[in-house]
Amino acid sequence: MSFATRKVDAAAFAAFALAVALAAPAPGGAAAEIKKNMTTCPGQRLCAWFQSTVTPPAGWIEDQEAGERNRVTMLTPDKPELAASDPLIYVQTSYQSGAETLDAIIAGNQALWRKSEPKGSITPAGAAPRAEGKEPFKLFLYENPTRPQQAFEAIGSAFETLPNGERYFLTVVDTAASKAALEQSKDAFLAVMKGL
Repeated sequence: MSFATRKVDAAAFAAFALAVALAAPAPGGAAAEIKKNMTTCPGQRLCAWFQSTVTPPAGWIEDQEAGERNRVTMLTPDKPELAASDPLIYVQTSYQSGAETLDAIIAGNQALWRKSEPKGSITPAGAAPRAEGKEPFKLFLYENPTRPQQAFEAIGSAFETLPNGERYFLTVVDTAASKAALEQSKDAFLAVMKGL
């Protein structure tokens, strides 16, 4: 099954996407490549969305069609047919002109998520290193009991500042139906964050 035919809870994805905002820059290192894309929004106006360039880890491929449709960089296991139980990794990139701290952005996102998933839980899961000595991603494990295909999500959040001073908030999500599937994709999830 391709990502195009896999059922992902649109309400959960939309709630998460709405929750993602951007805050202050992270110091040090070379900047990630971020592309600005344009799409038609309701009312026939043009809207920008941002996409981080990601090198897929071994055994993974980029699903460009699903990425454009969901306004993210979408990675899937490199196999002919995806099962509903297969994990997915995506990177959401948001422009931020404000000066909120990373902790403030994460707290706001988590408060919105808890409203949409009152039976869920969020557990801090440490940090993931990045290349070039940049500030690490802060990690959390989300458990979504009412969303079977997205029952477990590892989420990493960090900032990226481009040489021109533009600031972005990066959210890397590893989503799966089971903890076992999430564990199988852990190395790829960490590799994606290390490359950003």
